[in-house]
Amino acid sequence: MNDFLRTEKELLIALKNDDSRAYKQIYMTYYQGLCVYINSYTNNIQTSEDIVQNVLLKVWEERDRIQVHSSIKSYLYKSAYYSFIDFYRKKKTFNKKLESLRYKILNDLLEEEVGLKEKRLIALRKAIDNLPSKCKEIFVLSKFDGLKYKEIAETLDISINTVENQIGKALKTLREKMVDARYLNLFISFFFRSKQV
Repeated sequence: MNDFLRTEKELLIALKNDDSRAYKQIYMTYYQGLCVYINSYTNNIQTSEDIVQNVLLKVWEERDRIQVHSSIKSYLYKSAYYSFIDFYRKKKTFNKKLESLRYKILNDLLEEEVGLKEKRLIALRKAIDNLPSKCKEIFVLSKFDGLKYKEIAETLDISINTVENQIGKALKTLREKMVDARYLNLFISFFFRSKQV
């Protein structure tokens, strides 16, 4: 019998019995539609895909105890929506804490002696100049020009993941070079700028 002719009841039974073909059918049937649905909320394709993939992965991981009371489609769309809500609730809380900490750090910087701040800036600029060329270019576009990760990706014709990886690499390198306590606060002020995706 063709796998794609299974009823929903048969699909769920097969899924709970560890049938990967049943999971594949569910994945292929609903993935694209779920992405479009979640993207209507996020307006961010990468974020939408991540949310949907996590929802579908959870379906497989929890297949033995999944409870579908109406239809698979309804279950998946509700799960995706709740995952979206949870994602942005956590992001909002994180950003509030981040902004509060950034505000405190910037205030601390303003209270420091001007000459010392200039020395720190020189040290930071030197550290940035010593970054690998592509890494430096992406970091400058993000932290100094204020471009969002998506804008950087489009400008340089690279993926958003590449942008994120290069920013992470730059921050790790700079953190290591600015370990001296006299310079660390200045580095942190850049590190805690809001992430722009």
